[in-house]
Amino acid sequence: MKNPREKPGDNLEFRAELLKERIYATLALLAILLTIDPAHTSTLKAAIVVLGTALSLWGASLIAAGMSYRVVMQRPEPETSFKRRVVLHSPLLAAAAFPLLTIALSALGFISLSVAVDVSIGASLLLLLGWSLLSARAVGAGRLATLVVAAIELAIGLAVVWLKMTVGH
Repeated sequence: MKNPREKPGDNLEFRAELLKERIYATLALLAILLTIDPAHTSTLKAAIVVLGTALSLWGASLIAAGMSYRVVMQRPEPETSFKRRVVLHSPLLAAAAFPLLTIALSALGFISLSVAVDVSIGASLLLLLGWSLLSARAVGAGRLATLVVAAIELAIGLAVVWLKMTVGH
């Protein structure tokens, strides 16, 4: 049942925030996946890196949001706001699910770690491309403009990933 105090646009705003978190998490995990060298990494270490990245980003997001709320509002955050924030930042954890699944398949011997990492990278790139195409189409761009916008957004995303990899190592 809907909350009577909920405005019609509230759900869409919340969904947009969830998607923003998912896109951010995909970019961050893509950078991490690109740094995994399957020839010199065990499946356990790869899983720890992916899960550790997701958990640390999730925790950092929760802490930053709580701190910023207290600083700006000058009061403790209400419990309902905290619960909303936990849900809002959950896509950071969800982004790790597919890479962890492929790494688990590698650990069980169904595929190599190299294939697991490559499939996860490919899936992340396809997700980013899909979201770029959807965002261009959502504003009514024509086919050519959609492709141009998607290419630009994907290039920017990959530049962010490249920068994170370069600076991080």
